[in-house]
Amino acid sequence: MEYIIIKGNIKVNKKLKQLKFRSWHRGMREMDILMGGFFEAFQKDFSDKEIDEIEQFIIPLSDNDLYNCFINKINWPNSISESLYNKLKIYSNKNGLNNS
Repeated sequence: MEYIIIKGNIKVNKKLKQLKFRSWHRGMREMDILMGGFFEAFQKDFSDKEIDEIEQFIIPLSDNDLYNCFINKINWPNSISESLYNKLKIYSNKNGLNNS
């Protein structure tokens, strides 16, 4: 894992910092809020594998496909781990998205 040092000796995961930016800056404001909220809810719990999966399989989804995954209209990419899938489903359920 690659870290950068900011403000003294605080370590920050460089990939996680980039992922946070990309989650909050998708293009469509509604998806910024949705994906950014997901990131904020679970950022402390993400494993290195999940960070890689989000970067490789979730972030590249179009805003429409991402929204449709959140509302259970289409399936999440098969390549993601069960643990990441569970986090996405928990977030969707908690925010009432699966019944949209």
